[in-house]
Amino acid sequence: MIYLFYGPDDYARTHAIAALKQAFPPDVATFNITLLDGRTTKIADLRTACEAYPLLHDHRLVVVNDVLKHAKSNEVRECLRKLLAVLPDSTDLVLNEADAPDSRLALVKDLQAQAKAKKATVREFALLEGAALIQWLNEQARQNAVTLRPDAAQVLVEYVGADSWALHNEVAKLAAYVGPQGTVTLREIHLLVKDETETNLFTFIDALCGRRGPNAVQGLHGLLADGAAPLYILTMIARQVRLMLAAQSAGRISPDELARQLGQKPFVARKAADQARSYSAAELRAFHDQVLAIDHGIKTGRVEAEGALNVLVGEFGFPPGVGFRR
Repeated sequence: MIYLFYGPDDYARTHAIAALKQAFPPDVATFNITLLDGRTTKIADLRTACEAYPLLHDHRLVVVNDVLKHAKSNEVRECLRKLLAVLPDSTDLVLNEADAPDSRLALVKDLQAQAKAKKATVREFALLEGAALIQWLNEQARQNAVTLRPDAAQVLVEYVGADSWALHNEVAKLAAYVGPQGTVTLREIHLLVKDETETNLFTFIDALCGRRGPNAVQGLHGLLADGAAPLYILTMIARQVRLMLAAQSAGRISPDELARQLGQKPFVARKAADQARSYSAAELRAFHDQVLAIDHGIKTGRVEAEGALNVLVGEFGFPPGVGFRR
């Protein structure tokens, strides 16, 4: 049997493969399960693994990761296609792909035709969302012998996203904290779970104000793709620029004194002072003025928010003379 498992939910794909592995008793699994990396495995090596006879069992399992993704040439894809066509009945082959394969490829069309004839299994593992994701979280909590409050489940998803591995690990951590038969509430979420969006936002601002342009561009696009509100991003930029202006105006004073003047912790003051050195006084004032102008433009509907943020990064997130290369 051939299995084509693909899609971004690596957690679900891994567990589907684990279920296939469980068909092998522990004492024979070592002899009959082969794991291969599609980045480095040659077709000849895959053929050898697939054509080997089972030992002390009636089947073998061969799992190859991302072989379709890395089969770049028509010659390699055709060799793989021929191998799949003569796969021994005693071998179960899993093509485990992180990305969706190109449905136009003859090899993929063959697999889809075999799936219709019940001679292969083609299964997409998309990330869960909405009610399905909450239901899955509740099942994870049940497996950990705890209860997950509905509002806590919702905030957990907002913090972590739809990454199943990350959610699985967070539920396990929360369950260990509340103990068997305990209940996970908003208190535990706020106490133990890091808000990934907030982390990414601070990373972006650090790159922007540190004039690491490519990192800032990537960070901004990631935030916007994750649904971060442009006005909130702009507010946090404005906060940091004001700290940089104050640090620059303070001149050469100790970090502790600067922290006292800014009303911030010492590491925040040091960061602002370090970033301010990357800008002249005129540049920093222009940066601040542009932030205010964009804020006003967004709120009055005269400025398209995402485009304005991109321009801001292009003008002030790169070292002088470098600029934003689109």
